[in-house]
Amino acid sequence: MATAAYGGYEIWNKLQEIADIHNEGPRRGHEESSSASSSAAESDSIGSVRNSSPEISKPLDPHHILLRSKEHRLSPRCDFSKNLESRLSPSVYGGHLLAPKSVPHHATQLSDIGYHSMNNTSNNAVLRGSTPTSSIEARSSPDPWDVRATKIPAQDLKRQRNIVTRNIAAISPSYLHQHNQHHQHLHRPPSALAIHRLSLDYLPDDLLIKILSFLSSNDIVRLSRVNRRFYFCAWDPSLWNAISLTGENTDADLGIKTILRLLSRNSAGNAKLSIVKIFLNGCRRLTDRGLAIVARRCPGLKELEIQYCINITNGGLMDLVSKCHLLDHLDVTGCQMISTISVHQPPPSPRTLVTNFPPQPQRRQLNIQYLDISDCVSLEDSGLKMIVESCPQLTYLFLRRCSNITDAGIKAVSSYCLCLRELSISDCIRVTDFSLYELAKLGPNLRYLSVAKCDRISDSGIKQLARLCYKLRYLNLRGCESISDSALEVISRSCTRLRSLDVGKCDITDGGLRLLAEHCPNLKKLSIKSCEMVGDKGIQTVAYYCRGLQQLNIQDSPVTLDGYRSVKKFCRRCVIEHSHPGFY
Repeated sequence: MATAAYGGYEIWNKLQEIADIHNEGPRRGHEESSSASSSAAESDSIGSVRNSSPEISKPLDPHHILLRSKEHRLSPRCDFSKNLESRLSPSVYGGHLLAPKSVPHHATQLSDIGYHSMNNTSNNAVLRGSTPTSSIEARSSPDPWDVRATKIPAQDLKRQRNIVTRNIAAISPSYLHQHNQHHQHLHRPPSALAIHRLSLDYLPDDLLIKILSFLSSNDIVRLSRVNRRFYFCAWDPSLWNAISLTGENTDADLGIKTILRLLSRNSAGNAKLSIVKIFLNGCRRLTDRGLAIVARRCPGLKELEIQYCINITNGGLMDLVSKCHLLDHLDVTGCQMISTISVHQPPPSPRTLVTNFPPQPQRRQLNIQYLDISDCVSLEDSGLKMIVESCPQLTYLFLRRCSNITDAGIKAVSSYCLCLRELSISDCIRVTDFSLYELAKLGPNLRYLSVAKCDRISDSGIKQLARLCYKLRYLNLRGCESISDSALEVISRSCTRLRSLDVGKCDITDGGLRLLAEHCPNLKKLSIKSCEMVGDKGIQTVAYYCRGLQQLNIQDSPVTLDGYRSVKKFCRRCVIEHSHPGFY
């Protein structure tokens, strides 16, 4: 009886509870849907209860679970963020309630690939360690992440897949590579070898002055107008050790005056001591006035070239050499009005005279060692004699195409210029063998001699010269048609140190070339241009003995391909000048 009463009492209690739930279903369903994230962390996937609290000690009824499921479907759908919060509940990974510290490692990995952007504060509160076991309540709402409880709606599943796809694409390998490069670029220290835009503004003044030193004087003057910095760098005294002005239309007088004035102002008067070289080649407007300015402002001048300055006279040149005592290099090629170079000393006072003879004018000795007066058509023997008397230290003298020079002038040269090493009297058509007899007195000091196109010279003069000037290194006999194998034999036996020989248009044969090759094996340059009596045998002999030959001129000669090949075979570094079309 008691047992039956107890069973009836239990049935009544269950029916009463079902009725209460039925009356309060809509309200409680809405409340449960709003607290789904917290209740999901407080219950397992099948509704079993592990807490011993007296409030939930009553067993659950299947019908109760069914009603709760219907109410959940009828309740308003929760938002996606709340569903996601319930999916992050520890109940997904098992049938029991798990503490936050027990979240599996793969769940952490899922939250690291973009899902952290969708979590809110409520989910974080659950994961931070709240204790939901004190208020857990059984429910039967389907858990979207519990595949054992229910199925995920197709619409929600599609939306979730799109979100996951976008998050995975955001962390694709290409994205990671670009992100790493950007991170490295932001945190990379500046390189010491970073290349900036090239500009002269970055260069120090010393380096800029060094660059300007490679320019001509005209270009430096133009650059001085760029800006203030270029002005001071352009007029630095170290750039003006040499002045170079060229051009037929250049006003050399004004240019020299302006340059020297600016240099004197910018360097406090020290510019006149720094200029040692002046080149005014081709300045046809240069006059004696410009040379006077140079003589006054540049007393330390050592080198002067005024080639083809046709307005320069003897007076202007004498004024310059009298004030520039250190001048040792002078080139007046093509100055047609120059006839002599000399400086007269003032006569001594009458008190110093001890004789009754009148004082004779004396010429002051100049320090000139290099003198080129080629193409000075006004130069004659008398003027040449005055030059060599004033310049006894001459070492290099060039008298090319001075057609008025005769044997008398050459005799004066050999008498006063005892240290002469190089002499050129090519195209001096009035010179004969007598001049060579006089030049032979120079002996072994003479190393360079050119008598090209002096057609009055014969074998006798060359023989005498070769016997006494046995240290000759360079000999030019081009155009001396009277020279034959007889002179070539003496040259080859006496001048064994010969390095360069030009016998173009001379009357020589293969026999003379054989003697030359046997006695002058150190020959470097040879010209037999227009030698009609030279053939392959002579060329083959030269190629065999003179293995160091560097330059050979066989233009307009009867040398064939065999001789050409012999030279190529034995003299591998030789440059052959020829006019035969089959040699190419």
